[in-house]
Amino acid sequence: MASGHISRLANLFTSVNPSKHLKPFRGLFLSSVSKSTVGGSSIHDDSNVEIAVTSDGNTIVCFHPADDVPYELTQPIVRPDAISGHAETHEQVLKDRLGKAVLADKKAPTIEELSKMFYTTKHRWYPVGQFHNRRRKLNPPKDR
Repeated sequence: MASGHISRLANLFTSVNPSKHLKPFRGLFLSSVSKSTVGGSSIHDDSNVEIAVTSDGNTIVCFHPADDVPYELTQPIVRPDAISGHAETHEQVLKDRLGKAVLADKKAPTIEELSKMFYTTKHRWYPVGQFHNRRRKLNPPKDR
């Protein structure tokens, strides 16, 4: 089974570019070039994608490292001034964002939406009636 996958992958590489060969490396078969040997609309010519097959031949592995971003294209992180500004606590942030004015216009989620959000049945969100509340034990026995 493994030889079938490897031979198919080797045929794929040699059919795209017959001058490139596969070399074994720690149980993997890597291409001998740094650029991708598989052509297509999603892989550019200047990419440095490495394609390999695991030693058992069940998995095809693709390695594509992250592109380096030039320093000139980066932006600084805005940090609050420690001397002049005061640090906001979590409570202040929550109070600002969850004020009554903000929550006044918003509707609560419906029972159907709650059921979908939390993967429960609709019965979980309806109130429990008097019949069940009267039979609930107010002081359950303590564990030993």
